[in-house]
Amino acid sequence: MELQDQLGRLSASEKYRVHANKHRRVIYLLTGIAVFQYSLYFLVIAWAAGLAGTPWPAGSALSVIIWLTVLIILLSVVISAGYIWWTSRYHDPEREAIMRELKLWHE
Repeated sequence: MELQDQLGRLSASEKYRVHANKHRRVIYLLTGIAVFQYSLYFLVIAWAAGLAGTPWPAGSALSVIIWLTVLIILLSVVISAGYIWWTSRYHDPEREAIMRELKLWHE
């Protein structure tokens, strides 16, 4: 089957369109969360520089900005792990079922 035919069958499939829209919504949500967390991080650095340099807990060698950096890194890992879990648990099996149904999947 030619690639153009396969793409035509996919684009004509209502199930595939619904599936693609669901995937797009998840991507937009996770991207929005990531952009929000990085924006907040940079705003703290830009507008609350005094707070960022404050040791926390009091008397510690670690400042608030170090803790925020660690938090941002951990949240990024959680977002990535959540996406990988969701993809392997829901997205990929549903996509494969649609591809089999349209006879575009070879086992």
